[in-house]
Amino acid sequence: MIYRKYRPKNFNEIYGQDLIIKILKSFLKNINFLPQGYIFTGQRGTGKTSTARIFAKALNCLALEENNYEPCNNCQNCQAINENKFLDIIELDAASNRGIDEIRNLKENIGFRPIQGKYKIFIIDEAHMLTKEAFNALLKILEEPPKHTIFILATTEPEKIPTTVLSRLQRFDFKRISLIDITKKLKKIAEKENVQITEGALYLIAEESEGALRDAETLFERIILSLNPIKIINEEHIEQFLGKVSSNKILNFLKLIINKKFEESIKEIHNIYNNGYDLIIFNRSLIKILRDLLVLKIYPLWKNQLLKEYNQELIEEILDLANKLELEDVKKLIKVFSESEILLKKDPPLITLPLEIAIAELIL
Repeated sequence: MIYRKYRPKNFNEIYGQDLIIKILKSFLKNINFLPQGYIFTGQRGTGKTSTARIFAKALNCLALEENNYEPCNNCQNCQAINENKFLDIIELDAASNRGIDEIRNLKENIGFRPIQGKYKIFIIDEAHMLTKEAFNALLKILEEPPKHTIFILATTEPEKIPTTVLSRLQRFDFKRISLIDITKKLKKIAEKENVQITEGALYLIAEESEGALRDAETLFERIILSLNPIKIINEEHIEQFLGKVSSNKILNFLKLIINKKFEESIKEIHNIYNNGYDLIIFNRSLIKILRDLLVLKIYPLWKNQLLKEYNQELIEEILDLANKLELEDVKKLIKVFSESEILLKKDPPLITLPLEIAIAELIL
């Protein structure tokens, strides 16, 4: 699996969580004031478990200071951790081990000092799945943990963690990873795997993952296997694989509308439909870009947000459109295509009809 093969081994390989990494490194530099309990929250695929493992490795690395507080990956402890042979890092999947018995076993384990390293570290994944009784037992452990133990809880649903438990943990909220960062990681993987793929195609994969790097890596692997032996994978290949129109094509369609190209606009809708793309998804993607145009007209600094969402070429085109359009024009476009989506969901007699009506209303 690609996501396992390229799982980060150092802090500098974690994408999109710079502030969290900075704080964790500051804890490592001031080891005498090291907190013993942490909770990593955020949507799937944002690096919670990977960061927990790297932090655990850093705490037990024998050459941490010499390596600028990054795990060296060369000492015996780092190598044992990388090979899953390190006995002082215990991972518990709360989704399948959610009862009080598992926490009691964990409590018994805490009493023993570390065997190989300086710290015994317990990583509890999907922590929100623990039962009420298990949380009560865990709370007692967290109140007075032995000095040699560290607890790291990871969860996608922090609201399900009791406040009494949360109050004893350092909380870190992992944000969605930007499209730019996901594209960078996929580009590195493509180079190492000797896969020829265009940057626009990588961007489409990143967009589909909705901020989850692991999802992007898994999708990338499926695409490689499915499209083999295509020499160079481009945007059209990814569009066909996903059944989704690229942002470039959506912008081109929007330009046809703005420039009053009625016939070309109708033909483009029929081409999109005849090529098997979902018109509801197309319409929704169109509204997303129109929303960015709307916010830009009101709040020009929204450009900084676009840097996280689109590649530079697309950003320049969106900014150009924002300069050409009046606010009222953008509002009308959003209104008309929002109405189109409602009609598309009502199973019209001809699936292209709602968009054809929208084009006629906007152009004629």
